[in-house]
This record gives sequence, structure tokens and C-alpha cells, in this order.
Amino acid sequence: MGKKKGKTPKGGEEYDLSKIRNIGFIAHIDAGKTTTTERVLYYTGRTHKLGSVDTGTATTDWMKQEKERGITITSAAVTTFWKGHQINIIDTPGHIDFTVEVERALKVLDGLVVIFSAVEGVEPQSETVWRQANKYGVARIVFINKMDRIGASHERTIEGMRKRLGVDPLLITLPIGEEHGFVGVKHLIDLKEYIWDIDETGEKYRTEDLELTEDILPYYEDIIIKLADYDPTILEEYEEKGRVEPSRLKRALREAVIRKEIFPVFIGSALRNKGIQPLIDAIVDLLPSPLDVPPVTGMKDGDIVEVKTGEGPLVAQVFKVQVDPKGKQKLFYVRVYRGEITFMTRLYNPRTGETMRATRIYRMFANRKEQLQVARAGDIVALVGLSDRTETGDTLTVKEEPVVLERMDIPQPLVSIRVEPKYSKDAEDLEEALHFLEVEDPSLKVRKDESTGQIVLTGMGKLHLDVIVSRLKEDMNLEVHTGKPFVSYRETISRRAEGYGEFHQETADTIHKGRVRVVVEPSGREDNVLEVEGVEMGPVDEAIRSTFYEAMEFGPLMGYPLKGVKVRVIVENPEEITPLGARAATLKALTEALNKAGPLLLEPYARVMVQTPPEYLGGIMDTLRTLGGEIKNITEEFGYQVIEAILPLRNTFDLADNLRSASKGRATYDIKDITFRPAENYQSES
Repeated sequence: MGKKKGKTPKGGEEYDLSKIRNIGFIAHIDAGKTTTTERVLYYTGRTHKLGSVDTGTATTDWMKQEKERGITITSAAVTTFWKGHQINIIDTPGHIDFTVEVERALKVLDGLVVIFSAVEGVEPQSETVWRQANKYGVARIVFINKMDRIGASHERTIEGMRKRLGVDPLLITLPIGEEHGFVGVKHLIDLKEYIWDIDETGEKYRTEDLELTEDILPYYEDIIIKLADYDPTILEEYEEKGRVEPSRLKRALREAVIRKEIFPVFIGSALRNKGIQPLIDAIVDLLPSPLDVPPVTGMKDGDIVEVKTGEGPLVAQVFKVQVDPKGKQKLFYVRVYRGEITFMTRLYNPRTGETMRATRIYRMFANRKEQLQVARAGDIVALVGLSDRTETGDTLTVKEEPVVLERMDIPQPLVSIRVEPKYSKDAEDLEEALHFLEVEDPSLKVRKDESTGQIVLTGMGKLHLDVIVSRLKEDMNLEVHTGKPFVSYRETISRRAEGYGEFHQETADTIHKGRVRVVVEPSGREDNVLEVEGVEMGPVDEAIRSTFYEAMEFGPLMGYPLKGVKVRVIVENPEEITPLGARAATLKALTEALNKAGPLLLEPYARVMVQTPPEYLGGIMDTLRTLGGEIKNITEEFGYQVIEAILPLRNTFDLADNLRSASKGRATYDIKDITFRPAENYQSES
């Protein structure tokens, strides 16, 4: 593991890539994620007072809608420092409606702190974020929060991790006291007791030596046995001395964490300011630096290439675009993988073919900024001055060696509302505001209904759209009327069909020609597949592909996006075809083929997990069946009944209210994933 050194943008100190940590906090909603982030910022000296979600003073929940609702909506980037290390933190939302914020954060992070509530344990959305972390291969440590609450149990949460996540957690800290009597932790590697009984802020604490008593010894030996696989001398030292040097254990544990083979667990109470400092130590001691993670992959001249963080030609990726609608300024959040960015750096975007320069480079502190002179490999920064055509997922590189990194997955939005300005004079301003929001949020789609002239917003869920409408009213001073939410259906085809398209048009100086045959059939998978035959890569091939992607957005039945379609385009007389001719002929042939292929309307169904006390099981099941739910499974976990059901997505909009009524507010639920079924009783939004 080498070190890359030089002057930092702040000047004076050494730039050491091995001491950078790009981390995120992820959790189920209400597990205490933002509160934990606030405590980390306070104890590292980044803030001078303890922020609170309940009072709307959380640093990373800076949006007005976040303060009012007490939830995280947008991922916030913050940089802080601890014991000579730079920690770049992204605090992500916990609600499933904002899952795209989690996806794009995980794409650029090297390590995660996964937070569970000691009271609720491993909840359904916890499984979702854990799977997302698996998908992106991100190393993790675990923090079990709310140890001061009545009913808190770290053992139950550990068992939930084993059962639901399929991992074997490794306890590093144990509680001192229970529930309201929780005052500190026993650190099994440091062999110290950390006790917070000096002041309420938790900034000061005292330590005592930890004796390996009979109740502690089994936990300590579990650590020794598991870490001996990474360093055999650990077992030798333990047999000789009865304990092992903490630094040796931490080195072995760090290797295990980076390999994603062991997930160490720390406990505490963020709200009561207990257990946070050992967690911050674990972030710098155990989570990887940019040098420790595998290279990211990209494409260069049609070949797969690996980009290792460090020196070399610039490779960076835009993972978020944030718009200030008042100043019309865009912030482009970027992770730098290789090279560096200064005000003189020519940034090339291979997707658009544009070359540009950044006019400002900022280190972000939620919605506040600190200007930098340079951003180096491993940094997460925000740039100003890039082209308006720059989007989330774009790669910034050098024109001489254009590497294109893999773009992040953006889930397809499924819930829509109609919106129109209260005053006709605001129509143009509304369209401009929605354009800003669509650029900022790739999971929001905006279109105009040609038949009514109304604007249709499609998002990830009812809460997502509620927040968008709130931002229109509160941030952009636009009064709007909205309709009831309705689901966005999908379309597919049921059989193979062919179509033919021919185009011939002569302009002043060019003859545009195109003749293509199109074959469509079910793809047998979720996504759409395109095969082009008869032409090489180039302008004609690009014209056919862009036509295909556009056509898949509007199905032949009712104009909903298509899914599960395989398209084969066979170009005839390729020596005569032109890009414009190819585009027109392909569209004609594709339209004919899709109409003949037995198009079907598909309705989205949600897999819902409901957790309820046993005494409300009957009422909950009746509620789900009334909403068209199909009960798939019922299990018992930690004294609760967990019901798995499939129900139409359109019937989930008021599910929270219905479950609250059936359980006196004690049932909780999560939507796990969405599947599509042929629509039997289509209901339009009208």
C-alpha cells in the first residue's frame, strides 16, 4: 500500500492518499443515521454544536423539506478530519422513495457504516441497503444504535444479521449497563472500558482497563480465532501472553473488512452521545482508503480497462448534479479516481464530445462550500462551470485517453401525478423549474400529456412526488394544482413479428435513403435488447440505436414504456443508407412490428413485508386482502409476525394509514421490490 504525497489544497499539510476515507452512512429509516452523522461531525470538530433531526438543526438535513419531515431526502457530502485522516462522508436517505440517492452514493464510496436500531433490529429496508452494498462491493462496519432505549438488544440485532443478511458479525464492543442505565462500552480489542458519565455532550469520557473475566473471555476468543486466519502469529501471541497487542488485531481486522469477509460490530447511543468516538476510530482504522479498493472498470477504444486510484491521466465521474434555481448555478459532484483537477484542467466528456474547464472547485459541507485550488485522486468535490449537457453518471477524462466509466443504475419511476400552475402566467416558470429538478434528480421524469396539455411527473413513490411539489411551492415560489397519484404501467409483446421500413427523400444537396427489416420478439428478461446487422459502428449504427431507445419509451397500446423486448434490425443496401434515412426507416419498421407482436399492458405489483405484533395479525391480513393483496408467507421473528404479500402498487399509496388503523400504529412495512403482471382490470388515472 503506497502513499501519494504532496501539498493539500489547504496548504501546509501532506496529501496522503492512504489517509483518506470516502465513507457513507446507510440504514433503515429512523435507525438514527443522521443523528450518528451529526455526532461524528461534532466530535471531529467540524461543527460546534450538536445538531438534531427532531429540532431541524441537523447539518446534513439542510433542505427545508428535510427539516420539516425529519427525514433525509438528498445525499449530503461533508468533509471532516480525525487523527490525521480526511473523512469524506455522504449521509444517504433511508426511505425507499429516495433509493437513487443511495445508489449513486454507493457507486463512489469505498466504505460504509451500516446502522441498525437495537430496538427494531434488522428491518426489511435494512436488507435492501445491505444488498445494495453487496452489489457495489463496498466494505462495511456496523453500528448498533439506540442502546439506551427500552427493549434494546444488541444480541437480537446480531441474530437478525445472521438470519436475514446471511453474515457472521463480529462484536468488537459490549454494553456497560442496559436501556436507561447504558453508560458506555467495553472495547474487546483495546481492552478498555469507555464510560460517558462526565458531561452530557459526550465529548469527554473516561477509560478503565478491561479485565478478561469469564463473561468477557468467549467474545475475546471469538475475535482471536477469526482474526488468526489473517495473521497466524495472533494465535501464538495469545497462547503465550493471554492477550494480543491491539494494533496487531486491528491490522488483521482491517484486512478482513477490506476483503468484505468480516463485519465488525460497534454499539452505542447517538442521541445520548455514547459510543461514537470508538466508531470514528474504527472508520479510520478499519475502512479502506482509495488505495485499498479494487480498480474501477471502464471502456477505452472498445476495450475494458481498469482505473486504479492514483496518479495518471485524469478519470473522474459525476455522481450527482445539484441545481440552485435562484442563481441558476449547477454543482457537479465528482469522485476523482485518477489524476487531478485544477482550474486549468481541460475536462473531456466522451458522451457529449465536449471539452470544458471548472471555474470553481469546492469541498462541500452539506449546503456550504469551501473553495479549493485542486482536487486530487481520491477526493469527492463539487465543480462549477461544466456544460449544461453534463449529466449524472458522465465520465470526465482527457481527450487524448478517453476512458468511459460504467454508469450507475437509475431505477425506473412508477408513480405519477398531473401538475399545472395555479396561475397561467407561471406556466413557463413551472416548466423551467421542473427542468432543473429533472436534471438534479435522474429518478424524476417530466413529460407533457399531448391530449390535455398537462404536465405529468413520474417519480419513485408518493413521498418522492410530495417532496417535489413542496420544493416547487417553497423553494421556487410556484403555486400549483396536483391530481391524485396514479401508477405508471409498462408494455411488452407476446409474440414474434416483423416490420419493414423504407425512406427516400431528396434535399437540396443530399439524398437520404434507408431500407431496414425489423424482427421483434419477447426477450425473456427484464430489459430490452438490440441487435443491428449489416452496418459497422458509426453514424448509421448510432442513428438506429438512438431510434431504438426512443421507441422503447412509448409502447403501441397506450404510450407506456416497453420492457422485455428483443429487437433485431437488418439493414438492406448498407452502402446507400444515410443516418437520417436509417432513423426514419427504423422507426417505421419498428412501429409496424410492435403493433403486430401482440402488445400487452403490464401493471406494477409490490412485494410488501409487514411486521406486526401477533395480536393484530388477523386485522392486518384482512387489510391486505381488501387492498387486493396475495399473502405469500407468514413467519415469526423476535416476537413479531412478518407477513409477505404481493399487491398492486396503486393500492399502496394509503397503505401506511390503513396499517396504522388496523394495528393502533404498531405495524410497520417496507416495499421490497416491484414486479409486473399482465393488467387484468386496467384503471386509468382519471
